[in-house]
Amino acid sequence: MPTVDNRGIRIHYEVHGSGHPVVLIHGGTVSFKHNYADFGWIESLSGIGLQVIGLDLRGHGKSGKPHEVESYGSSNLASDVIAVLDRLSLKRASLVAYSIGTAVALHLLQSAPERFDRAALIATGDGLVGYPPYTFANILPTLLEVLGRTEYPKDLPKHLSTYWNFVAATNGDWQALRALAQASYAPLAMTDAAAITIPTLVVSGQADLVLGQGPKLAQALGQGRYVEVPGADHFSLAVDTGVQTAVAHFMRHTAAER
Repeated sequence: MPTVDNRGIRIHYEVHGSGHPVVLIHGGTVSFKHNYADFGWIESLSGIGLQVIGLDLRGHGKSGKPHEVESYGSSNLASDVIAVLDRLSLKRASLVAYSIGTAVALHLLQSAPERFDRAALIATGDGLVGYPPYTFANILPTLLEVLGRTEYPKDLPKHLSTYWNFVAATNGDWQALRALAQASYAPLAMTDAAAITIPTLVVSGQADLVLGQGPKLAQALGQGRYVEVPGADHFSLAVDTGVQTAVAHFMRHTAAER
């Protein structure tokens, strides 16, 4: 499987189909396979003429798994995406991101806007622009507690204990993921969010107890649009065919322009 070396860390990626490239950034404790590929995202996006590029962020899937906290955080994870784009000689791409991957995507949209033309942020919320309570500074300590357990944490709420199951099911590296959970994913300043003029779709679940909902995030962005899925929680959005259809429809404008 193809990999790229990003400053000494091996980053696994895969390419499906042809057309305008869209990079899919997965959520924490899973991988491209377990967040997207297993649930039909490749087919949904390649079916409208997009080339699907999936990567495993450092600490996940088939990529390298450093154990140092300083190897993680928004900037370092974003550099994994840029490394893959550079390896493929892609000057511009679209983005689809999920959960903590949306913090990575926002960092990319703010720091390298010339590399991206459209983005969809899924299972995300207003904490990404600093609105409590669902900021990463508030929620990552609880994830760290889950990752510190040697057995399934049945005493914790399901939206937290689910992460333990993800790591166990994917044979994840517990130490690498604990380092990930201790790094910094600072919220985007409102002025920086407003300066992002790349069309961005924000999709939240009405029952998301992890990152909440994102109407203020969408409003803060220069060209943000918001969709809230009734009854959906943080995890069900990945398997929701209606969400895939909405994202494909949003991305279709970019595919049609190429």
